[in-house]
Amino acid sequence: MVENWYKNWFGNDYLTVYAHRDDHEALQLIALIQKQIELKPNARILDVCCGQGRHAIHLAQLGYNVFGIDLSRTLLEVAKFQNEIGHAYFIQSDMRWLPVKNTFDLVLNLFTSFGYFENDQENQRVFLEFRSALNSSGNFVFDYFNSAHVIENLVPFHKEQIGDVVVEQERTISGSRVKKRIHVMREGKTSTFYESVKLYSPKQIRSMLDKAGLKVKHIFGDYDGSPLKENSSRMIVFGGR
Repeated sequence: MVENWYKNWFGNDYLTVYAHRDDHEALQLIALIQKQIELKPNARILDVCCGQGRHAIHLAQLGYNVFGIDLSRTLLEVAKFQNEIGHAYFIQSDMRWLPVKNTFDLVLNLFTSFGYFENDQENQRVFLEFRSALNSSGNFVFDYFNSAHVIENLVPFHKEQIGDVVVEQERTISGSRVKKRIHVMREGKTSTFYESVKLYSPKQIRSMLDKAGLKVKHIFGDYDGSPLKENSSRMIVFGGR
């Protein structure tokens, strides 16, 4: 497995493989956020690992001041192109070193954009950065897979045709990580990418958040607001400073 895989994967082929992730999930989660958190009309929101801006752009359209950060220049360019209203701002940055401190009413980290680093201390640092970015009364939303569900429902191999592209995905559990090898075949050429994400349990995530000085208020198991259970697909944590 290639170390620092996240520096190479989040480009145009990533957008092809995850094209099925439409706005429905994003809008469902935004509705849950608005139900659980009372945000002022001009609230400042930071979307950490914003990708192509699925959530950030919708939040900006609701009138919030939204800043999205991501390491991928390709995904940020897509986000900027789709940002028609202009209330969302996109910056290239590593989630371990956020560029703004003590500013935001809400920090988001969505769609399992966590656990990328091999070292637990580096993953812990991400939560410390979330806290440092929040103002004194700020909230956070952390959307991560439910590791028990991933282990129980792992599909070792999947092949599909997406337009003129063939995608093969090989998945394994290795130690405490879920790993994926992705082959993207287009016009007779094959490109191979990797994913490797740490399988933190809800108990471990709670402990890490507590260590970072972040308080857990609610944990949900799906975007519809259902409670977290053993077989829930997601672990969506709401909390604050």
